[in-house]
Amino acid sequence: MAKTPAGIEIPEIIPDKCIGCQICISKCPVEAIKLTPDGKAWIDPEICEGCGQCAEVCPVEAVDLDRTERIKAGKRLRDKPFTPVSGQVVSVYIEIRNGKAADVSWELVGKARELADKLEARLAAFVLGSDVEEFCARAGSLGCDEVHLLEHDTLKRYVSSLYGHALSELAHKVQPEILLMGATSHGRDLAGVVATHLKTGLTADCTGLDIEEDSGLLLMTRPTFGGNIMATIFCENHRPQMSTVRPKVFPMPGLNEKKWKLIRHAWRPPESSVPELIAFIEDKSLLGIDITEYPVLIVAGKGACSKDSFPLLEELAGLLGGVVACSRPVVESGLMPYERQVGQTGKTVAPKLYIGVGVSGAIQHRVAIQGAERILAVNNDPDAPIFQVADAGIVGDYAQVLPELISRLKAKVKNHE
Repeated sequence: MAKTPAGIEIPEIIPDKCIGCQICISKCPVEAIKLTPDGKAWIDPEICEGCGQCAEVCPVEAVDLDRTERIKAGKRLRDKPFTPVSGQVVSVYIEIRNGKAADVSWELVGKARELADKLEARLAAFVLGSDVEEFCARAGSLGCDEVHLLEHDTLKRYVSSLYGHALSELAHKVQPEILLMGATSHGRDLAGVVATHLKTGLTADCTGLDIEEDSGLLLMTRPTFGGNIMATIFCENHRPQMSTVRPKVFPMPGLNEKKWKLIRHAWRPPESSVPELIAFIEDKSLLGIDITEYPVLIVAGKGACSKDSFPLLEELAGLLGGVVACSRPVVESGLMPYERQVGQTGKTVAPKLYIGVGVSGAIQHRVAIQGAERILAVNNDPDAPIFQVADAGIVGDYAQVLPELISRLKAKVKNHE
């Protein structure tokens, strides 16, 4: 095996194992990895410095490198003990649309408070828009040390180029170590623009955030490869460390009595980026239903993927004050719209009660329901993964179980009348 001038072994790709995911290509700090015509990674020995990062991130262990060398390479990246740096800032973008702040922004404030405390850093909220000062007090009451307010008439409606310029300029002024945003349609669009302006990395749709004790780096965990692998990603060389997080992943924080201060910022929009607004269409769901807002979800899985099942599901949902949702196979069959899908490629939910009917419980689905207070699973397969996370489970045919459950609920309701 080839070595660098320092005597460190250069890794090699095992073609039979490589799946062409290109994660190693994006991670290589010296751009030594290329993709061959047959879709396999290849390491240029003339460029490679043997850092071993490709071996660390490869999800299928297709990089041949001695394990001891790999560990040494990983340690070289973060060989200095972490010492909190005075003046560091952890920041959260407060998403405001149609006069209302997104709940995920407040959820992120709660998580960001934990991260800031670990770093001994200040927690800052970024509030942008027109006539949005009322949201600053809310940010302060949930634990922010400071709230940065940038108001301008051109920010009355969301335009990615304007908001991207404004938030990037605010980040340049404050210099946050970390910038967190909600993984909504608004947040996903804006995060990419801001990351490009700031020339930093962005980890999307995270389900976990933490601070590495040895380095102080933000550890961003997200599902990958269709939810079959949980990847933890860090951004070592660029700032801020940026992440978007789905709604309902973290709990809503309680009130915090910390003192906070309001800092106003002036901003002049770039003339070249000011569009002429001809018409505006309000953001409304085509179905008028947001499954994340319901306290009870009756979720149909592949095992209940039949038109005959939906009258039962709807009746059960009506008795419990909930709504019917589904897993990905049901959407793919055409029986329900994407807006009702629960899962890594759908919506993350946190109802008080989740009832999975015929849901197998693949990891990408389980990740999306981890915030549920109670989980009841109905499945005729006793080995279904959903039972691993369920508070209660019923092994049986849903066509027999649901009518009995509905009958008992009706009797209970009648007794209370």
